[in-house]
Amino acid sequence: MDLFLPNVAGSLCEEFSDFVLYDHVNNSILVNLEDKYFGIVFRELKKLRYKMIFSTRIQKSNSITCTFIKV
Repeated sequence: MDLFLPNVAGSLCEEFSDFVLYDHVNNSILVNLEDKYFGIVFRELKKLRYKMIFSTRIQKSNSITCTFIKV
């Protein structure tokens, strides 16, 4: 297992959110982002070969909760 990429992906998510959960067994990340940061995080995680498998928008807080998994 390449430990470098999950650390980079996790650090990226932590830079834009205070709410990040990791599942090291399945190489997945659950993150809650403000709308304005979603595009940046999505593009950068895509470069690291993460794919978004779930997302939901919370209108009241203008945020998106997403699950990304390493492919």
